[in-house]
Amino acid sequence: MNATRRTGVVLPIAIGAVGGLGWAASMRGMMAQLAGFESEFHWLGTFGFILVPGTIMGALFGWAFARRIAGRRRRAAWLTLAPFVMLADPATLPLLAAFIGAGFLFSDRSRPWVRRLAGVSSFVFLAAVPIGAAFVIGVTTPHGAWLTIQLATLIWIPALAEILLQHRRDDDHPAVDPVPTASLTGVAGAPD
Repeated sequence: MNATRRTGVVLPIAIGAVGGLGWAASMRGMMAQLAGFESEFHWLGTFGFILVPGTIMGALFGWAFARRIAGRRRRAAWLTLAPFVMLADPATLPLLAAFIGAGFLFSDRSRPWVRRLAGVSSFVFLAAVPIGAAFVIGVTTPHGAWLTIQLATLIWIPALAEILLQHRRDDDHPAVDPVPTASLTGVAGAPD
């Protein structure tokens, strides 16, 4: 592997890891705000179940983006399962599945009705969580409004990463040009 190719893979993974760590730390801060004074920080709970898995999730997203940019999407579909690294608490399973389902809506991996079923239900869930939290937290105070906005953005960051990863680009399946071009000869209409 040459240096340019290695940088093309390592740099997105490193950026993804830093982004994942920032996302996980922000998520932990939001959880502490929701819990209030009862919130406690522990090495295993904070680092082992939130910060380290968040960093790994970000690195896997970075790796998936590096593969996509390089045009190597084959055998990388498993990287879209990156949010499941955060599965330390089984109660988070619906949210993690909703991240992936939101991206699945924009993929071309299954029948359209299956994608719509998974994707629309994921979008409804991802919208309902912050709306429901707004009723519980209360958005009438600056603190409550800020906390609701923070929750909504933290929920949508992995979902948007999944949408970008799974979205089918036009250049993923290039069209075949039946008319010869003048790319080699410079003469219009000449065979290549």
